[in-house]
Amino acid sequence: MKKINILFVIFAIGMLFFSSCDEEYDVKIEIDTVEDGMQLTPSVEELTLSQDLMDETAITFSWNPAQERANNGTITYYFKLGLPGLTTAIDKIELEEGVSEYSISHFDLNAMLYGLGVNYGSSTEIEAEIIASSEGDYFVKPEISTTKVMVTTFEIAPVNLYLVGSANPKGSEISNGIKLNEVVEGKNIGNNYEWVGELQEGTFKFVNSTTEDKGSWSKGETESGLVKNESVSDSDIEFTVNKAGLYSIILDKNELKIVHGYKGFSHVWGVGLGIGIAWNMPSSTEFNWNPEVPEIFTLECTTQANQDFKLPYNDQSAGWGCPFLRPINANANIWDDNQVQATPGGYNPDLKWLITEEQAGDCILTIDALNMTISLEKK
Repeated sequence: MKKINILFVIFAIGMLFFSSCDEEYDVKIEIDTVEDGMQLTPSVEELTLSQDLMDETAITFSWNPAQERANNGTITYYFKLGLPGLTTAIDKIELEEGVSEYSISHFDLNAMLYGLGVNYGSSTEIEAEIIASSEGDYFVKPEISTTKVMVTTFEIAPVNLYLVGSANPKGSEISNGIKLNEVVEGKNIGNNYEWVGELQEGTFKFVNSTTEDKGSWSKGETESGLVKNESVSDSDIEFTVNKAGLYSIILDKNELKIVHGYKGFSHVWGVGLGIGIAWNMPSSTEFNWNPEVPEIFTLECTTQANQDFKLPYNDQSAGWGCPFLRPINANANIWDDNQVQATPGGYNPDLKWLITEEQAGDCILTIDALNMTISLEKK
């Protein structure tokens, strides 16, 4: 009984203490509950996105100003969009002061939904949310408004481009056109293309269709220039191929630019102690190739005096029986004898280049496939 009385006394003293603190400091805690007065509204309730309209606005969300806050806080607006429930959504976006709407283009909404796991060419319901929050004298629950929209995404459709002309080994008829590989990067669709393949002596240009006249792309004022033609015409100026073989093309419709040229070899590797590479086949050391300069292959290497080397090309699957690039003469000195011959698998004699004392060290080895020459430059 004595223990209970002591606890009661302590409790009573505590209540008196807190009562006196309340009178002295005037402690006040308030939490406002804010109803939705913003009424977030989409410009459409159902939407089909389109690649043809990818730069145009697909949808606009608008809202009314949030209610004034009793906590004297400045209101900040945030926009959020995602799948229903918003557990899968983009990060909320802080909006500038005075903004009362948010617009999204066809392409950006398509890409946004794909990033959230929605397949291209499918329909899904999305949810948008506007959040109005403030920091002031005390906490106030944010005002939130949500809405939902049904959206059908689009599949990115290829924009085909074909090489045609007498340089096409399949024949000069447009129906034999060779399709280039389209390079799609972000919303840059239908502008960039690349291709590597065989051409014969002749001329070529590009058409948009092999079945109907949808225009063409032909040579501009220079070898690197492009001209867009609204229709396919015999008067189109074409690019010229003077040497049959493997060619590389990179093309940019937007910049009206083309880089094309003789590549010659699909791959070139190095093997031999003369260029610091073990005599193992297949070789794992490949020359660098840049499509901006298609005829040139380069290799940074450390050459060794009185050692030799040769260069496998195209296909190493046959090991030592594969084709090799070789000098014209045995033990050739690159600085005196720079001609290259492409020999088939099993070629005899086994010709190689020999590194001299003056050529030893860190170097850059270069093959010019168009002129069939080799050069060695010391760093």
